Amino acid sequence: MKIGREDFEAFLKGEKDIRPYIELDPVAGSYSVFGVKTASNPNYLVKAIYEMYESNLDKKLAVQAVRKLFRSVGMGSVGLNNLLKKLDLNLSPAEFLMLVFKLQHQQGWGAPFELIEQSDKRIRLRTKQTFESQIMKDWNMAVCGIHQGWIEGILFAATGKNWFCLETKCHAKGDDVCEFIADQVESSWRFKAQAIVKGDSAITEYIEHKPLNGTIKLIDDPVVMMPRFIFTSMMNSLKKTMGEMPAGGVNYRAYMEMGKENVEHYKKMGIDKPNILSDMAFAFYSQMGWFSVLKTEWNEATKTKTMTLTHTVESEAFGNTGKNVCFCTAGLLAGIIEGSFGIKVQAKEIKCRSKGDEYCVFAITNKTENSQ
Repeated sequence: MKIGREDFEAFLKGEKDIRPYIELDPVAGSYSVFGVKTASNPNYLVKAIYEMYESNLDKKLAVQAVRKLFRSVGMGSVGLNNLLKKLDLNLSPAEFLMLVFKLQHQQGWGAPFELIEQSDKRIRLRTKQTFESQIMKDWNMAVCGIHQGWIEGILFAATGKNWFCLETKCHAKGDDVCEFIADQVESSWRFKAQAIVKGDSAITEYIEHKPLNGTIKLIDDPVVMMPRFIFTSMMNSLKKTMGEMPAGGVNYRAYMEMGKENVEHYKKMGIDKPNILSDMAFAFYSQMGWFSVLKTEWNEATKTKTMTLTHTVESEAFGNTGKNVCFCTAGLLAGIIEGSFGIKVQAKEIKCRSKGDEYCVFAITNKTENSQ
Protein backbone atom coordinates (compact mmCIF):
# COMPACT_ATOMS: atom_id res chain seq x y z
CA MET A 1 0.00 0.00 0.00
CA LYS A 2 1.47 3.34 -1.06
CA ILE A 3 1.26 6.00 1.67
CA GLY A 4 1.40 9.71 0.91
CA ARG A 5 1.54 12.96 2.80
CA GLU A 6 -2.23 13.40 2.61
CA ASP A 7 -2.71 10.10 4.47
CA PHE A 8 -0.53 11.18 7.38
CA GLU A 9 -2.15 14.62 7.49
CA ALA A 10 -5.62 13.07 7.66
CA PHE A 11 -4.44 10.70 10.35
CA LEU A 12 -2.93 13.54 12.41
CA LYS A 13 -6.10 15.63 12.09
CA GLY A 14 -8.27 12.74 13.21
CA GLU A 15 -10.11 12.62 9.90
CA LYS A 16 -9.09 8.99 9.46
CA ASP A 17 -8.06 6.20 11.78
CA ILE A 18 -5.68 3.32 11.29
CA ARG A 19 -8.21 0.71 10.11
CA PRO A 20 -8.06 1.47 6.35
CA TYR A 21 -4.27 1.09 6.47
CA ILE A 22 -4.22 -2.38 8.02
CA GLU A 23 -3.52 -5.31 5.72
CA LEU A 24 -3.99 -8.82 7.09
CA ASP A 25 -3.14 -11.96 5.14
CA PRO A 26 -3.76 -14.96 7.43
CA VAL A 27 -2.65 -17.47 4.80
CA ALA A 28 0.71 -15.75 4.31
CA GLY A 29 0.95 -15.01 8.03
CA SER A 30 1.52 -11.29 7.43
CA TYR A 31 0.09 -8.23 9.15
CA SER A 32 1.00 -4.73 7.94
CA VAL A 33 0.15 -1.20 9.04
CA PHE A 34 0.97 1.73 6.77
CA GLY A 35 2.85 -0.77 4.63
CA VAL A 36 5.14 -1.81 7.49
CA LYS A 37 5.04 -5.42 8.65
CA THR A 38 4.20 -5.81 12.30
CA ALA A 39 2.71 -8.39 14.66
CA SER A 40 0.07 -8.73 17.35
CA ASN A 41 0.83 -8.15 21.02
CA PRO A 42 -0.38 -11.12 23.09
CA ASN A 43 -0.72 -10.48 26.80
CA TYR A 44 1.19 -13.60 27.80
CA LEU A 45 4.25 -12.50 25.81
CA VAL A 46 4.47 -9.11 27.53
CA LYS A 47 3.94 -10.74 30.95
CA ALA A 48 6.64 -13.31 30.17
CA ILE A 49 9.15 -10.56 29.32
CA TYR A 50 8.54 -8.79 32.63
CA GLU A 51 8.68 -12.01 34.65
CA MET A 52 11.85 -13.16 32.88
CA TYR A 53 13.69 -10.04 34.05
CA GLU A 54 12.05 -10.15 37.49
CA SER A 55 13.40 -13.67 38.09
CA ASN A 56 16.98 -12.28 38.14
CA LEU A 57 16.29 -8.70 39.23
CA ASP A 58 13.67 -7.25 41.56
CA LYS A 59 10.46 -5.83 40.09
CA LYS A 60 11.68 -2.23 39.96
CA LEU A 61 14.83 -3.16 38.05
CA ALA A 62 12.84 -5.54 35.83
CA VAL A 63 10.76 -2.56 34.69
CA GLN A 64 13.98 -0.68 33.87
CA ALA A 65 15.31 -3.66 31.91
CA VAL A 66 12.10 -3.69 29.86
CA ARG A 67 12.55 0.05 29.35
CA LYS A 68 16.01 -0.51 27.91
CA LEU A 69 14.70 -3.23 25.59
CA PHE A 70 11.88 -1.12 24.21
CA ARG A 71 14.11 1.93 23.90
CA SER A 72 15.78 0.03 21.07
CA VAL A 73 12.35 -0.70 19.60
CA GLY A 74 11.45 2.99 19.75
CA MET A 75 14.66 3.93 17.97
CA GLY A 76 13.40 1.90 15.02
CA SER A 77 10.93 4.72 14.30
CA VAL A 78 13.79 6.60 12.61
CA GLY A 79 12.57 5.02 9.35
CA LEU A 80 9.15 6.64 9.75
CA ASN A 81 10.80 9.96 10.62
CA ASN A 82 12.88 9.80 7.42
CA LEU A 83 9.79 8.97 5.36
CA LEU A 84 7.92 11.99 6.75
CA LYS A 85 10.83 14.25 5.88
CA LYS A 86 10.86 12.92 2.32
CA LEU A 87 7.16 13.80 2.17
CA ASP A 88 8.10 17.33 3.39
CA LEU A 89 6.11 16.75 6.56
CA ASN A 90 8.29 18.20 9.32
CA LEU A 91 6.94 17.46 12.78
CA SER A 92 8.25 18.66 16.13
CA PRO A 93 9.60 15.91 18.44
CA ALA A 94 6.37 16.01 20.46
CA GLU A 95 4.20 15.81 17.33
CA PHE A 96 6.25 12.90 16.01
CA LEU A 97 5.94 11.11 19.36
CA MET A 98 2.17 11.55 19.32
CA LEU A 99 1.97 10.25 15.74
CA VAL A 100 3.88 7.07 16.61
CA PHE A 101 1.67 6.51 19.63
CA LYS A 102 -1.44 6.95 17.52
CA LEU A 103 -0.12 4.22 15.24
CA GLN A 104 0.62 2.00 18.23
CA HIS A 105 -2.40 2.61 20.40
CA GLN A 106 -4.96 2.18 17.65
CA GLN A 107 -3.50 -1.33 17.41
CA GLY A 108 -4.43 -2.05 21.02
CA TRP A 109 -1.58 -0.63 23.09
CA GLY A 110 -3.83 1.14 25.59
CA ALA A 111 -5.79 4.39 25.62
CA PRO A 112 -5.00 7.48 23.47
CA PHE A 113 -2.31 9.85 24.73
CA GLU A 114 -2.77 13.51 25.63
CA LEU A 115 0.10 15.97 25.24
CA ILE A 116 0.27 18.10 28.40
CA GLU A 117 3.52 20.03 28.02
CA GLN A 118 6.18 20.45 25.36
CA SER A 119 9.42 22.39 24.98
CA ASP A 120 12.80 21.81 23.39
CA LYS A 121 14.00 19.79 26.38
CA ARG A 122 10.86 18.54 28.17
CA ILE A 123 7.74 16.69 27.06
CA ARG A 124 4.94 15.60 29.39
CA LEU A 125 2.08 13.36 28.33
CA ARG A 126 -0.54 11.10 29.88
CA THR A 127 -3.02 8.37 29.08
CA LYS A 128 -5.84 6.70 30.96
CA GLN A 129 -3.93 3.42 30.94
CA THR A 130 -1.24 1.68 28.94
CA PHE A 131 -1.26 -1.88 27.69
CA GLU A 132 1.31 -3.06 30.24
CA SER A 133 -0.34 -1.23 33.15
CA GLN A 134 -3.35 -3.45 32.60
CA ILE A 135 -1.41 -6.69 32.11
CA MET A 136 0.97 -6.12 35.06
CA LYS A 137 -1.55 -4.53 37.41
CA ASP A 138 -0.98 -7.25 40.02
CA TRP A 139 2.52 -5.81 40.65
CA ASN A 140 0.86 -2.76 42.28
CA MET A 141 3.62 -0.36 41.22
CA ALA A 142 4.73 1.80 38.29
CA VAL A 143 5.25 -0.78 35.52
CA CYS A 144 5.26 1.10 32.21
CA GLY A 145 8.78 0.22 31.13
CA ILE A 146 7.56 -0.44 27.59
CA HIS A 147 6.28 3.11 27.20
CA GLN A 148 9.23 4.71 29.01
CA GLY A 149 11.55 2.95 26.59
CA TRP A 150 9.43 3.80 23.57
CA ILE A 151 9.35 7.47 24.52
CA GLU A 152 13.12 7.61 24.95
CA GLY A 153 13.78 5.72 21.70
CA ILE A 154 11.26 7.63 19.60
CA LEU A 155 12.57 11.00 20.80
CA PHE A 156 16.13 9.91 20.10
CA ALA A 157 15.05 8.91 16.58
CA ALA A 158 13.45 12.32 16.09
CA THR A 159 16.21 14.49 17.59
CA GLY A 160 19.42 12.43 17.64
CA LYS A 161 19.78 13.38 21.33
CA ASN A 162 19.44 11.37 24.52
CA TRP A 163 16.21 11.55 26.54
CA PHE A 164 15.31 10.13 29.95
CA CYS A 165 11.69 9.31 30.70
CA LEU A 166 10.20 9.10 34.19
CA GLU A 167 6.75 7.68 34.92
CA THR A 168 5.23 9.96 37.56
CA LYS A 169 1.81 8.27 37.76
CA CYS A 170 0.74 4.74 36.87
CA HIS A 171 -2.63 3.06 36.48
CA ALA A 172 -1.10 -0.19 37.81
CA LYS A 173 -0.36 1.35 41.24
CA GLY A 174 -3.82 2.87 41.60
CA ASP A 175 -3.40 6.28 39.95
CA ASP A 176 -6.17 7.56 37.70
CA VAL A 177 -3.74 7.92 34.75
CA CYS A 178 -0.32 6.90 33.50
CA GLU A 179 1.77 10.07 33.19
CA PHE A 180 5.26 10.44 31.72
CA ILE A 181 7.84 13.23 31.75
CA ALA A 182 10.70 13.04 29.24
CA ASP A 183 13.74 15.27 29.65
CA GLN A 184 16.62 15.72 27.23
CA VAL A 185 19.77 14.79 29.17
CA GLU A 186 23.43 14.11 28.51
CA SER A 187 24.23 10.41 28.16
CA SER A 188 27.16 10.66 30.54
CA TRP A 189 29.00 8.24 32.80
CA ARG A 190 27.98 10.40 35.74
CA PHE A 191 24.29 10.25 34.83
CA LYS A 192 24.39 6.44 34.53
CA ALA A 193 26.34 5.97 37.74
CA GLN A 194 24.01 8.16 39.77
CA ALA A 195 21.02 6.23 38.41
CA ILE A 196 22.63 3.06 39.79
CA VAL A 197 23.20 4.65 43.21
CA LYS A 198 19.55 5.75 43.40
CA GLY A 199 18.40 2.26 42.48
CA ASP A 200 16.85 3.43 39.20
CA SER A 201 19.23 1.26 37.18
CA ALA A 202 21.36 -1.85 37.61
CA ILE A 203 24.93 -2.30 36.43
CA THR A 204 23.70 -5.14 34.22
CA GLU A 205 22.20 -2.47 31.94
CA TYR A 206 25.68 -1.14 31.22
CA ILE A 207 27.69 -4.36 30.89
CA GLU A 208 29.00 -5.08 27.43
CA HIS A 209 30.07 -8.72 27.45
CA LYS A 210 31.74 -10.29 24.43
CA PRO A 211 32.72 -13.72 25.75
CA LEU A 212 34.21 -14.99 22.47
CA ASN A 213 36.47 -11.93 22.34
CA GLY A 214 37.39 -12.30 26.00
CA THR A 215 36.24 -8.77 26.91
CA ILE A 216 33.83 -7.27 29.41
CA LYS A 217 33.16 -3.55 29.81
CA LEU A 218 31.17 -1.78 32.51
CA ILE A 219 30.13 1.74 31.48
CA ASP A 220 32.96 1.75 28.90
CA ASP A 221 35.62 0.61 31.41
CA PRO A 222 37.24 -2.84 31.00
CA VAL A 223 36.49 -5.22 33.91
CA VAL A 224 37.18 -8.87 34.74
CA MET A 225 35.17 -11.48 36.62
CA MET A 226 36.98 -13.51 39.30
CA PRO A 227 35.38 -16.71 40.68
CA ARG A 228 35.40 -16.96 44.47
CA PHE A 229 37.52 -20.12 44.41
CA ILE A 230 40.30 -18.12 42.72
CA PHE A 231 39.91 -15.44 45.39
CA THR A 232 40.21 -18.11 48.09
CA SER A 233 43.28 -19.62 46.42
CA MET A 234 45.01 -16.23 46.31
CA MET A 235 44.29 -15.56 49.98
CA ASN A 236 45.49 -19.01 51.07
CA SER A 237 48.67 -18.69 49.03
CA LEU A 238 49.49 -15.41 50.75
CA LYS A 239 48.83 -16.95 54.18
CA LYS A 240 51.21 -19.82 53.45
CA THR A 241 53.92 -17.40 52.36
CA MET A 242 53.61 -14.79 55.10
CA GLY A 243 51.52 -16.22 57.89
CA GLU A 244 47.88 -15.50 58.69
CA MET A 245 48.12 -12.16 60.50
CA PRO A 246 50.72 -10.55 58.19
CA ALA A 247 48.68 -11.71 55.18
CA GLY A 248 45.58 -10.11 56.69
CA GLY A 249 47.45 -6.83 57.09
CA VAL A 250 48.72 -6.89 53.51
CA ASN A 251 45.24 -7.61 52.18
CA TYR A 252 43.78 -4.81 54.30
CA ARG A 253 46.25 -2.24 52.96
CA ALA A 254 46.03 -3.45 49.37
CA TYR A 255 42.25 -3.25 49.27
CA MET A 256 42.24 0.08 51.09
CA GLU A 257 44.33 1.46 48.24
CA MET A 258 41.92 -0.12 45.76
CA GLY A 259 38.99 1.61 47.48
CA LYS A 260 40.73 4.98 47.32
CA GLU A 261 41.67 4.52 43.67
CA ASN A 262 38.08 3.62 42.89
CA VAL A 263 36.85 6.87 44.43
CA GLU A 264 39.50 8.84 42.53
CA HIS A 265 38.11 7.37 39.32
CA TYR A 266 34.66 8.73 40.20
CA LYS A 267 36.15 12.15 40.98
CA LYS A 268 37.62 12.28 37.47
CA MET A 269 34.07 11.88 36.17
CA GLY A 270 33.14 15.18 37.84
CA ILE A 271 31.56 13.83 41.04
CA ASP A 272 32.77 15.74 44.09
CA LYS A 273 30.24 15.32 46.92
CA PRO A 274 31.63 12.92 49.58
CA ASN A 275 28.32 11.19 50.35
CA ILE A 276 27.62 10.57 46.66
CA LEU A 277 31.17 9.27 46.12
CA SER A 278 30.95 6.76 48.98
CA ASP A 279 27.37 5.70 48.15
CA MET A 280 28.38 5.17 44.53
CA ALA A 281 31.33 2.97 45.48
CA PHE A 282 29.24 0.91 47.91
CA ALA A 283 26.49 0.49 45.29
CA PHE A 284 28.92 -0.64 42.59
CA TYR A 285 30.72 -3.19 44.76
CA SER A 286 27.40 -4.47 46.06
CA GLN A 287 25.94 -4.95 42.58
CA MET A 288 29.18 -6.60 41.44
CA GLY A 289 28.84 -9.29 44.12
CA TRP A 290 31.38 -8.17 46.74
CA PHE A 291 28.85 -7.68 49.53
CA SER A 292 25.37 -6.44 50.33
CA VAL A 293 24.95 -3.44 52.65
CA LEU A 294 22.14 -4.09 55.12
CA LYS A 295 22.48 -0.92 57.19
CA THR A 296 24.83 1.90 58.14
CA GLU A 297 24.77 3.56 61.57
CA TRP A 298 26.60 6.63 62.90
CA ASN A 299 27.51 7.13 66.56
CA GLU A 300 28.15 10.84 67.09
CA ALA A 301 29.61 10.37 70.58
CA THR A 302 32.33 7.94 69.47
CA LYS A 303 32.54 9.21 65.87
CA THR A 304 32.07 5.65 64.65
CA LYS A 305 30.38 4.48 61.46
CA THR A 306 29.10 0.90 61.81
CA MET A 307 28.34 -0.99 58.62
CA THR A 308 26.43 -4.26 58.62
CA LEU A 309 27.04 -6.41 55.53
CA THR A 310 26.01 -9.80 54.30
CA HIS A 311 27.39 -12.03 51.55
CA THR A 312 30.92 -10.60 51.84
CA VAL A 313 33.27 -12.18 49.35
CA GLU A 314 35.55 -13.62 52.07
CA SER A 315 32.85 -15.08 54.33
CA GLU A 316 31.16 -16.66 51.31
CA ALA A 317 34.45 -18.00 49.96
CA PHE A 318 35.95 -19.36 53.21
CA GLY A 319 32.77 -20.52 54.92
CA ASN A 320 32.76 -21.36 58.63
CA THR A 321 36.29 -20.94 59.98
CA GLY A 322 35.53 -19.87 63.55
CA LYS A 323 37.33 -16.56 63.09
CA ASN A 324 37.08 -13.18 61.33
CA VAL A 325 38.19 -13.40 57.69
CA CYS A 326 37.08 -10.16 55.99
CA PHE A 327 40.39 -8.25 55.90
CA CYS A 328 39.95 -7.28 52.24
CA THR A 329 36.44 -5.96 52.79
CA ALA A 330 37.55 -3.99 55.87
CA GLY A 331 40.34 -2.38 53.86
CA LEU A 332 38.00 -1.66 50.97
CA LEU A 333 35.48 0.09 53.24
CA ALA A 334 38.25 2.15 54.85
CA GLY A 335 39.65 3.15 51.46
CA ILE A 336 36.26 4.25 50.17
CA ILE A 337 35.64 6.40 53.25
CA GLU A 338 39.14 7.88 53.18
CA GLY A 339 38.96 8.68 49.48
CA SER A 340 35.47 10.14 49.66
CA PHE A 341 35.79 12.30 52.78
CA GLY A 342 39.53 13.09 52.75
CA ILE A 343 40.11 11.75 56.28
CA LYS A 344 42.23 8.96 57.74
CA VAL A 345 40.21 6.07 59.14
CA GLN A 346 40.63 2.50 60.26
CA ALA A 347 38.10 -0.27 59.76
CA LYS A 348 37.83 -3.33 62.00
CA GLU A 349 35.57 -6.32 61.58
CA ILE A 350 33.78 -6.85 64.90
CA LYS A 351 31.42 -9.64 63.78
CA CYS A 352 31.83 -12.17 60.97
CA ARG A 353 29.63 -14.81 59.39
CA SER A 354 32.67 -17.09 59.14
CA LYS A 355 32.86 -16.93 62.95
CA GLY A 356 29.21 -17.90 63.30
CA ASP A 357 27.70 -14.40 63.53
CA GLU A 358 24.55 -13.59 61.60
CA TYR A 359 26.22 -10.77 59.65
CA CYS A 360 29.64 -9.26 59.05
CA VAL A 361 29.84 -5.97 60.96
CA PHE A 362 32.57 -3.35 60.60
CA ALA A 363 33.41 -0.40 62.86
CA ILE A 364 35.04 2.51 61.01
CA THR A 365 36.69 5.16 63.19
CA ASN A 366 39.02 8.12 62.72
CA LYS A 367 42.64 7.04 62.70
CA THR A 368 44.74 8.36 65.60
CA GLU A 369 48.41 9.20 65.26
CA ASN A 370 49.34 6.08 67.22
CA SER A 371 47.16 3.73 65.16
CA GLN A 372 48.95 1.17 63.05
